[in-house]
Amino acid sequence: MLYVYRSTMIDRDAGRARNLKTPIETSTWLATVKKDESGFYGNSAALIEEHLLPLLRTDKVEELHQLYLHLYSQWRKHNGTIVFEFAMFVWAGFKEGRYSPEVWAAVLSVAWQSGSRGMMAAVVLTSSQVAEMFRAASQSTMLKLSEFVGEDLQMQFAELPDSFVVYRGVSTGLDHFEDGMSWTLDIEQAHTFSVLNCQTKKEIPGILSAEVSKEAVLSIFSYEKEIVVDPAIAKLAVSKFFLRGSDLRAFHKKFDVDANTRDVMFSTGYETERRRKQTDMAIGAASFTGVSAAIGSASWSS
Repeated sequence: MLYVYRSTMIDRDAGRARNLKTPIETSTWLATVKKDESGFYGNSAALIEEHLLPLLRTDKVEELHQLYLHLYSQWRKHNGTIVFEFAMFVWAGFKEGRYSPEVWAAVLSVAWQSGSRGMMAAVVLTSSQVAEMFRAASQSTMLKLSEFVGEDLQMQFAELPDSFVVYRGVSTGLDHFEDGMSWTLDIEQAHTFSVLNCQTKKEIPGILSAEVSKEAVLSIFSYEKEIVVDPAIAKLAVSKFFLRGSDLRAFHKKFDVDANTRDVMFSTGYETERRRKQTDMAIGAASFTGVSAAIGSASWSS
């Protein structure tokens, strides 16, 4: 299977970010990592072969999950795509019958929320491909490994009403408003991402509110109270609210988009929070300092 990975690199000479797309074939991926002479992968091949590969053929899904999570915390400092490359390698193996739905769930539960913007920002995938991935994973394993200590996501999932309201933070720079898969039950999280999604001075932050049916829910996560929604199942209602007027002018005057972009790439606090919550066997929690305050109690209009 051939997948294309998106990454952003800093061109030190030009002083600006460069967006890259790299196609990689899953069948030769591990050999490519082992033969790497650029230093891009470091000692990843040895770590994968020694620690991760043996676990893929076992039922030790919690151990696999924790180790993969730990390796991701190291990888993200130097290589922004390897966590996703490994996930697609495992997905190809699952499709070929080598790995179980439980093992795939353990891998997907980490990969889905990795990176500064999530899996779909790093791997070129269609929503139908992603929906297939979630439906193929063991739901009970996925929910168990995606919950914070003290929570019971399986119970929360079972108790979801037939329809309920979710939120999504967007900007006018995005081209997939209501068709996005990542939503949240927490409107404050939507506020945060509406700002993070502003990448130019002309973009306007917005909040989507949607009523979705339970059958459209592919999974739920404790982290960011995320609800993964299949966009192929029609929403019952959608409302859009964007910052307008004097509040928008104040936002653009106050908010530094360049600093915001650098923060998303390098300083989200995600790693610090993830380490702190590892002792609780949690996925982690990002801390986008000051972002929500950039909007504050400003007015939103539809």
